[in-house]
Amino acid sequence: MDLKGMPAFMSLDPRAYGVPDPSLTFLPEPVDVRTSYNGLLCCQGRTAYRPYYICNPANKQWKELPKPDDDHGPDPALVLVFEPPIMNFTADYKLVCPFPSELGGYKFEVYSSDRGSWRTSGEIRFDDNEKLLPKTGAHVNGIVYWPSTRGVTSFDLNSELCRLFSSNLENLGMINGKLSVKTWTRILPEIKLDSTLPVESTTCPCNYSGRYCDGHNQLHIVFVGDVVVLRKRNSYYCIDMKNKASNCLGEYIIHPYERFVGHVNGLVKLY
Repeated sequence: MDLKGMPAFMSLDPRAYGVPDPSLTFLPEPVDVRTSYNGLLCCQGRTAYRPYYICNPANKQWKELPKPDDDHGPDPALVLVFEPPIMNFTADYKLVCPFPSELGGYKFEVYSSDRGSWRTSGEIRFDDNEKLLPKTGAHVNGIVYWPSTRGVTSFDLNSELCRLFSSNLENLGMINGKLSVKTWTRILPEIKLDSTLPVESTTCPCNYSGRYCDGHNQLHIVFVGDVVVLRKRNSYYCIDMKNKASNCLGEYIIHPYERFVGHVNGLVKLY
């Protein structure tokens, strides 16, 4: 998970080894972690035009992407798409970013590692009243989803068509290979709760993406495979969605507005 200042990682399993360089100092400049998927991280530099880097922190390999054709804004809603092939350990990935169109609404720019370049889709999502929420997008079966102020916006990577789904959600993620948009008031009663888990949580979405209120306290939610990591105040909880069980990971003092992403180590090569 990305913590204050330089990136850092917190292991969900105390018996597991972490990444060799949790601060990502093998990259050519300080970065902010934007998104993660199947062992790869997408980071954004803090200097020059703030370039994107795709890296694997497990083997310290990285690649700087060419400059996008369009302005993605100061807080891009990036989603990294990467499905590791069974017989080939070389990464073939896509990076998808919606951005405000000069005509109103949103357009979509996609980087493909296969082409080595960016491409802006001809599809435009017209809705002047809709605002996509950054940092919380998800990819499931060839379709990318973002929560928005109007529900859920989707972008099909094959047809390049986008749609809007009405949904009362708190966060997006993939559980058991399916898109999860359940609210926590529906999930928590199904779980064998650790006695310290914050069961009083309510659905009260804040303006800051990825963080939700439980009354006066912010609730942070991160999907890591079929596991959900939840933070309340300075306490962290790991929820196994398959077994509907939970345990407390302990307390850590981290800046309340820091970014969190899920990451699982992988052996994929970037070249």
